[in-house]
Amino acid sequence: MRLRPTRAADAFDLLLAGRTATIESIEQDYENRVYLAVTVDDDPGRDFGMDRKPAHRFFYRPGEVEPLGPDGAPA
Repeated sequence: MRLRPTRAADAFDLLLAGRTATIESIEQDYENRVYLAVTVDDDPGRDFGMDRKPAHRFFYRPGEVEPLGPDGAPA
């Protein structure tokens, strides 16, 4: 999937816009909002994110990601 943040909450939203990522988990907060915890595909520390360590997992709302097909083109 490709990251398409609609908000600019912090610098990472701008830096990661357009990058491809993999959903690591789907999470819900105490106000019942759903977030996708993702790891960025070309992050050299991606393994840390897969181990649920901080700084290598990023949270996006479902509407802020673009599904990609097997060829990497938008689905």
